[in-house]
Amino acid sequence: MNNRKPNIIFIIMDSARQDMFGCYGSNEGLTPNLDLFAGKGLLLRNFYAAGCGSAQAHVSAFTGQHSARHKMAHNFCELDNDLITMSLLLKRLGYKAFGHTKFSIVPPSGYGELFGFEELIDPGTRIGETKTAFTKTKIKQLFKSDTILRRFLKGAFTKYVSNDMILRNTANTVDGKSSLDYLFNKIKENKDKSPVFAYTTLLHPHTPYYPPRRFLDKVFKGKKINSVAHDIQLNVYRYVNGDFGEARDAIEDVRKCYKANLLYADYLIGEFVDKLEAESLMENTICIFMADHGELLGEDGLLSHGASVREELFNIPGIIYSPEKIEHGLAINHLTSVLDIFPSIFDLIGQEEWARKQTALDGISVFDSEYDWKNRFLIVDSPPLPLPERLKKYPNILKNAHVFSRAIRTLSYKYIWQSNGDNYLFSTEDKESSGSNLLHHKEELVNKLHKDMIGFYTSINPGFKIDEYPLSLSKSTTEKMTDPSVRDELIKLGYLER
Repeated sequence: MNNRKPNIIFIIMDSARQDMFGCYGSNEGLTPNLDLFAGKGLLLRNFYAAGCGSAQAHVSAFTGQHSARHKMAHNFCELDNDLITMSLLLKRLGYKAFGHTKFSIVPPSGYGELFGFEELIDPGTRIGETKTAFTKTKIKQLFKSDTILRRFLKGAFTKYVSNDMILRNTANTVDGKSSLDYLFNKIKENKDKSPVFAYTTLLHPHTPYYPPRRFLDKVFKGKKINSVAHDIQLNVYRYVNGDFGEARDAIEDVRKCYKANLLYADYLIGEFVDKLEAESLMENTICIFMADHGELLGEDGLLSHGASVREELFNIPGIIYSPEKIEHGLAINHLTSVLDIFPSIFDLIGQEEWARKQTALDGISVFDSEYDWKNRFLIVDSPPLPLPERLKKYPNILKNAHVFSRAIRTLSYKYIWQSNGDNYLFSTEDKESSGSNLLHHKEELVNKLHKDMIGFYTSINPGFKIDEYPLSLSKSTTEKMTDPSVRDELIKLGYLER
């Protein structure tokens, strides 16, 4: 047995749905490499996200806390400055933490010191980077913050360039290959030095669903992609607003583009692991492969993620690989959560008790054989739309902008409370629809689940009120927003100056 602390590789596939993975029953062959890992490690069969959006879900993953505790419910929120994160605690145990992503979500803008990275390369934070590279990043940020220039260039670009080319160009800027190459190099450089915590979020299968052509060809099998599918990808709000109508054929092609992007994510991970194995860097290693949340692909007329607590958003893939700790081919059927990843990692390195003394954890180690898993329930919620007036062009979206949802899920049932009074109870064996609502058929169960839900929130905040969802805006985060419509709304509210 190797006495050196194991390397920890933490890979999040943004927006990956569980039902697309072979290890969860899909027969489409989209995830052969990850399916292989599931067979070598631990598969979490009933694994649940902690949030419906990236900020909420990622901070929960790094803290082991529900968003009611850490307060990062969406991209604009304020965090407490005494927050303790997984990567920060690993640093205190002698780990060097390295990260590389193609978007700025971990850490949220302005909170870099809370995450303890030696170096983190992303479009906004760039912790530990050289002064020259940092200066280039600041110049880019200043350029992006010029709302008038940004709008002009965007208008000119979209006027003369096809949607296909726009998607291709955007996809190239978020391609995850360089992130995994970076992590490989850092792990190799530190082979005989310090143990490494290596993190990335791949923007695959997240939008844009436009991987390299060979992956699209494998899914489409020679069929031409419906041009409206590209229009929808570039105008998600218009689709949700109903401007495209049902667009069934186009949405089917959007789904296929999503599948091709998942296939590409799996390929990148397989290539990354092959390189590590060639250098004998996988033996003393813990790997976590998971999603932050799932994706809606036309269900209820919705696309992308957020503003919902549907199963397609919350039922996600989760695989833990540790050849020195986990037997091949294990699977856990009880209910587990992204909140459990933090304590599970520290359990694997023998430091869970210590970690719990450092911070409050809402998760349970999946290896805890004494926990009452049979009676476990999970709480998730979907906040109201932040800065709704930025979407005033989309009245069908705007009319529901202030509605928020809370849900409690057991292995057998899911109860949903909504601020507009529309509540639901679903059997987890049924599709979620108005026709399968059991709310008025199992009132005793509904009352119990509602009471359990309230009890969870009040255990975190004794002053909790179910019909309130306060959203605190962070000045440090809002200053880095580049979307013109978002910046306009922040200016109106006084968070930014013109």
